[in-house]
Amino acid sequence: MAVWDGIIPERDRQVYEQAGFSRLPRWDGSPALLIVDALWAFIGHQPVDVLEAIKEYPTACGQAGWDGMERIAAALAFFRAAGLPVVYVCADGGLKSLYGATTRTRRGEAETGPDAYAVPEPIAPAPGEAIVKKSKASGFFRTSLDVLLWRQHVDTVLIAGSTTCGCIRATTVDAHSLGFETVVLADAVWDRSPFSHAVSLFELSMKYAAVVPVDEAVAALGARRPVAEGS
Repeated sequence: MAVWDGIIPERDRQVYEQAGFSRLPRWDGSPALLIVDALWAFIGHQPVDVLEAIKEYPTACGQAGWDGMERIAAALAFFRAAGLPVVYVCADGGLKSLYGATTRTRRGEAETGPDAYAVPEPIAPAPGEAIVKKSKASGFFRTSLDVLLWRQHVDTVLIAGSTTCGCIRATTVDAHSLGFETVVLADAVWDRSPFSHAVSLFELSMKYAAVVPVDEAVAALGARRPVAEGS
């Protein structure tokens, strides 16, 4: 069952399907896991409803972010055990003065607490894993992300993090535009709006990326890259 079932009108789905839109995953490349904006500012320190979470950070997504973190942890476990690249792509308030903030929304300074831009400990970078700082929605905008990936011979990116309608969508479109085989991990991305989340995933799946849950991606990659026992 797709995330957008019951949300996208049946006629709209028929139009896309009959016109031949949709993206199926290919697993024969060299993959990397991109974790985009999985930061406290976009999650919140408590697994609560979003209306409660935004009292701490206006950008927080609450329970949806906590659910997404759990699935990121599962993806991380596989990628690390398989020795596959993991790259963290993180918003950095310090870059705003160079290129402006990631959105046009005036949110004040509530999201600039001492650890607002920190990655939560359960999914924090391991030694040696790359961290790319960004100032705009796309992880590829005026960053070294594409060069970093090409140097590691990566041609397939699996994208996780937040938010689905914003930085995930922008990073996914740019990944596709740059020629990467692009997969969005449906249950490892999140948004403050379930509606925007579902619509964004539907549209990305029709045009720019395969959209699959973590377990399906891990099973497909694992069939090609068996992980040694005890890893």
